[in-house]
Order: sequence, then C-alpha cells, then structure tokens
Amino acid sequence: MSAILEKVKTTIWFAQRPSFWPHMVALARRQFDGSKAYELKAPEAAAWAEKQAVSVEEALRAVGVLAADEELPEGLPKSMIASGETRAQQASVTMGGAGDLDLIYQAIRTAKSKKVVETGVAYGWSSMAALAALNDTDGALVSVDMPYPKANNEADVGIVVPDELRGRWTLIREPDRNGIKKALAKFGGTIDLAHFDSDKSYAGRMYAFPLLWD
Repeated sequence: MSAILEKVKTTIWFAQRPSFWPHMVALARRQFDGSKAYELKAPEAAAWAEKQAVSVEEALRAVGVLAADEELPEGLPKSMIASGETRAQQASVTMGGAGDLDLIYQAIRTAKSKKVVETGVAYGWSSMAALAALNDTDGALVSVDMPYPKANNEADVGIVVPDELRGRWTLIREPDRNGIKKALAKFGGTIDLAHFDSDKSYAGRMYAFPLLWD
C-alpha cells in the first residue's frame, strides 16, 4: 500500500510541473518499451568500466587535446575543493558525490573550451570544476538539473559552487527532455564540450547523446 501511495505522490509532484510532463511520459513508456533489457547491473557496469579505465592524461591524449610531449597543467586547487566540502555539509538533502573533477577541469582547459553544457548538478561538484576551468578559458557553463521528486532540494542544488564563479553559470532546473534543448539554445546550438551525468538509463542516454553530439 505504501508503494502505491508513493507512486501517487510522485505522479502528483510531476503533474504540478507542466514543463516536466515530457519526462514523466518518457518514464512511463520505459516500463513497456523493452529498453531496460539493455541496462547492465551495477556490478557488471563497474567491472566493464574498470577494464576500460585509463588515466586523465591518456584520455586527453587519445582524443587529441593534449600533445604527446605536453604535460597536464596544475589541477583543481585543493583549497577550492576544501571550501566546497564545507558548503556541502550545510546542505539539507543528501545527494550524489563528486565524480572525476580532475578530468572535467583538465579537459576544458586543455581543449580551451568556452561553451560547455552539463546535465546533472546535485551538489555542484562537476559544475565547480567546469567553472574553475572556464574562468581560465573565458567561457561559460549551462547546466541542466531536475530537482529530486518530493525532496525539496532546489535550494541545495549547486551549493558547492563559490559565488565568484557563478557569473559564468546558467542553471536550468528542468529534466533532460526540455532542459538539454534549452541549454543548447543558450549557445546558439553549438558547444565545445558536454558533461553528461543525469538520466543514465539506456532510454535517457539514447535521447540525450544525439542532441549533445550534433
């Protein structure tokens, strides 16, 4: 009975937000479209990723933004990470932790990216790393993040991003279904780099990847 009640509450939460309706419809379709058959279990996915993993330096050389004789510049300042951890502790809602901040920071700097889109913000660790790099390249970041249903976490989204970097940041508080198109439009339809960390289901990625890649 409690599970049914939670589903009803979630449906009401979406129903009160018209811009979220396309995402709600997409979630409903996934129950019947067979896309879940393509999704790996967490242990399988982790094992696959471990086999493919390379260093940040190797990755950037492989995609051609770091020359063979070039060394990576200094990484994200530790003082910035420390102050971010302090701000994260003030959040009222528990959200996902940081990913590979060094990869994001170094990728933007070595590629000299100016127009960057990210999906998925939570505390804002990846946003902070991107914005710190864009401060060097004189660029801007547009982020897409849907609030957690019924969690009232809007105020905590991006909490670790320091005030001095927020002038380069636009946050679109919507699901990928509308948010990605709006983010791309902010840059006139072309971007230099994308960081995808939102709807990682098979159906979610197959919607987002072509848009970002094009």
